[in-house]
Amino acid sequence: MEYYTPEEMKTKTNAIKKGFAAQASVRPLPLKGKCVDIFCRSLKNKDSKILDFGTGSGGFLKELSSIGYTQLYGCDIGNFMAGDIRSVLNDFRVFDGNSENFPWKSGSFDAVTAWEVFEHLENPHHAMREIWRILKPGGQLFVSMPNVFHIVSRLVFLKRGLFPKWNETNNHISVFPHGIFEKTFLRYFDLKEEGYAHAAIALPGLHRISRCLPENKWFGTWVYYVLKKLEQPHKQ
Repeated sequence: MEYYTPEEMKTKTNAIKKGFAAQASVRPLPLKGKCVDIFCRSLKNKDSKILDFGTGSGGFLKELSSIGYTQLYGCDIGNFMAGDIRSVLNDFRVFDGNSENFPWKSGSFDAVTAWEVFEHLENPHHAMREIWRILKPGGQLFVSMPNVFHIVSRLVFLKRGLFPKWNETNNHISVFPHGIFEKTFLRYFDLKEEGYAHAAIALPGLHRISRCLPENKWFGTWVYYVLKKLEQPHKQ
């Protein structure tokens, strides 16, 4: 999708909703569906209170509802959900996670998911700290983003000085190499799991070998993290 500032997004709800609908017709779930397995492995209690930050079209929450999770909440900068999603949610809120405090009390949720969200945020660090606040003690944060460590990403950066998943034609603006991830996310969370999804090489003549590649940092399209809330942030 095209890049919009937060203020522009508030005025382009219909255009963005159409973009999400078009994306959902091709890829209805983040990480090509692997997000559901990652989540269910770590949070088996289906009465857990779950917030999906950056709900988008709502496909992930719809899938959780279909397999028995009942305490489902969503939020985004606008309402971009498909028409049949709202009925499965306990609540949905519209606000700007870049700058506004999340509209829930501290310690409200057992888990927060943010699938392919943080790369879109102008102030991801504020959002991350707010997520830490609204999670219950020991609560979990599930995050995914494009894999900046991919071999193609590294080679293109060496040649052109840019990361292809953060180029001028898309809406990705925040990037988290190891140093930044460690001094921000890992100040507030313990890392429980790190993994990679959908091995692929999106280069002419090479995409056919993708099915033979391992899902690791060299070839995975996305990186994901399962994080556990620390009782208190680490002091620097």
